[in-house]
Amino acid sequence: MGRGRNDRSHNGWHPQDEDRFVENRYIHENDYEDYEDPQPGVRRVPGRTHPDSPRSRPYRAVPAERSPHQPPRRVVRQIQPPRKRRVWPILLLGCMIGVLLAVGGLALLVILGVSSIQNGGHLTGLPGLPSTKPFTQTVTLDAGTTAFTSIEVCDKIGNVNLQVDPTATKTTVTALKTVQASSETDAANLFKQVTVEVQPPTTISKALSCSTQQPPATATASSPTTPTSASSALIINVTLPKPVDNQVDLTVTLPTTAIQTTDHPSLTLNVEAPKGDITVSGLSGVLKLHGETGNVNVTHAVLADGSQIETGQGNVSFDGFLFMPADAQTSARYMLRNETGTITATLPANTNVTLDANTNIGAIHSDFPLSINNNGGPVSYHGPLNASAGPTPLATLVLDVSTGNVNIKKAKQVSP
Repeated sequence: MGRGRNDRSHNGWHPQDEDRFVENRYIHENDYEDYEDPQPGVRRVPGRTHPDSPRSRPYRAVPAERSPHQPPRRVVRQIQPPRKRRVWPILLLGCMIGVLLAVGGLALLVILGVSSIQNGGHLTGLPGLPSTKPFTQTVTLDAGTTAFTSIEVCDKIGNVNLQVDPTATKTTVTALKTVQASSETDAANLFKQVTVEVQPPTTISKALSCSTQQPPATATASSPTTPTSASSALIINVTLPKPVDNQVDLTVTLPTTAIQTTDHPSLTLNVEAPKGDITVSGLSGVLKLHGETGNVNVTHAVLADGSQIETGQGNVSFDGFLFMPADAQTSARYMLRNETGTITATLPANTNVTLDANTNIGAIHSDFPLSINNNGGPVSYHGPLNASAGPTPLATLVLDVSTGNVNIKKAKQVSP
């Protein structure tokens, strides 16, 4: 464009200059005077000349369809609205991720369950967990042929089973030890630390694991409420090493000659098993059975005055007789109690006792004709269990549960 301005052969005018001049200059109407249109439909406007040349071409034609008074056209760009994002792909992706997480979690639970079953309820071989597995050892101890007036069992972790076997000739204690260890060598060391002491034949040397009582050096470590001699007391004491990840299941088998055979059941049985089930069959007397997280089941037994069967979380079941005082005016008390669970008492149909049954959340069901209103809330009954059996004695059977039902059933057999 600059070359066109300096080229005199074009008289100082160049079409490019004219285009730029027409597009950027405002043309007044007076510039059109004394000028006639040589061509119809075309008008002329003053042109731009070079300063050194005469005004030989002062005008140039401008198309009629474009008015010089109008500003240049503006191109308006149409802005399209943004596209809406589809929600379905996002939801589908989220559902797929959720399904994958659920399947992965279920698979993990299955793996953990199989591992727990294979290792005695313990998880082993997983990242972050110690690589241990259960080891078991069975020990059988001989307690002789002594007739016992008291039996005491202390086992903090494990099941306790006491039974009378008419075919047995002596009392035996079978202890199933279970320890968690990473090797047989470690298990052997733990088995040495898990001790099961039985008196007789020797006198126990360690303090009872279920109480703070220290056994005297002379002979007895029985309950302070049951004075007895060493020769007539069966004491079983289980001690476990720390950390406590082991247990001992006890099975005590007694011959009929080892328990009292008179008409008055005077045997005193104390069992402490905080973490485990308690099962008693064929024993009669003052039964004091205490558990915390397990069931207590007593069958073929006679409860004497002062018997107390209880647990924290679990069911309590009794099937047997109540030893009633000869005098109906003599008081006696038998108690079955738990915090959460079911209490079931099965008694002969001719049992005559005062019943004191209570539940905070539950119901009371009885095969005996009792007037009980189960309304879904606290339910209680205090009165004769069998009014048709005669005057109500002072002996009281307490069935007490915080959350659960109380079931009172009639046994098929008659009282002895």
